[in-house]
Amino acid sequence: MMHFVEYFASLKEDIDIYFIVLLSIVLIASVIDWLFGWINAKFNSKVEFVSEIALYGIIKKMMYFIVLILFSIVALSIVPHEIAIPSITTLFIGYIISEINSILSHLNMTEDGKRGDVFKNFLDRILKGDGK
Repeated sequence: MMHFVEYFASLKEDIDIYFIVLLSIVLIASVIDWLFGWINAKFNSKVEFVSEIALYGIIKKMMYFIVLILFSIVALSIVPHEIAIPSITTLFIGYIISEINSILSHLNMTEDGKRGDVFKNFLDRILKGDGK
């Protein structure tokens, strides 16, 4: 357990690794959110699955990721590091929280306009082994 604490403490010293870890978390959360949304649309009989809407969602997530990277590059090259690093960290963590909220809304644990009731029922049926 102490090795993890030392590892996370060392992340603060190497800002490149720190940002790579945050960007990796952003990517993982985005993929999970996209996957839950795709499964919900594919298996929800109330929603017509349209591949161009799914493609739009993928492109939108890619654009967000590119903006995060461009903001980081611009902030680190123009703004003093004392301001840029906390700003970038805040942006990344805010985006991660937004993705987590979107994931939870697919599971009907939060409200943000997404209907995930059929997806939750689908998961319940899979986990309980009910084939109906």
